[in-house]
Amino acid sequence: MEQIEDYIGNRFSYREYRNFINILNHKIGLILDKKVIFQKLEKFPGYHKLLITEQTTLIYKLETDFLKILRLYNNYQDEDKKFIIDDL
Repeated sequence: MEQIEDYIGNRFSYREYRNFINILNHKIGLILDKKVIFQKLEKFPGYHKLLITEQTTLIYKLETDFLKILRLYNNYQDEDKKFIIDDL
């Protein structure tokens, strides 16, 4: 999570950074509260994807004791770079 915050903090204004982190934390809270189940990745059972903002999607897996964040990516990047799935 710190790497994500560092990346965003270096590329956006403080206001944009805080707004994004608040949205991200809210959506992670929804996952952890198990109130919502987000879209499953068809080829990889157990993994889900969640739109964080118009530009950003989160790929995750909810484990018994923790949330595994696999990838947070820019929706506008090259399709081939979004789903490098070797680490799933």
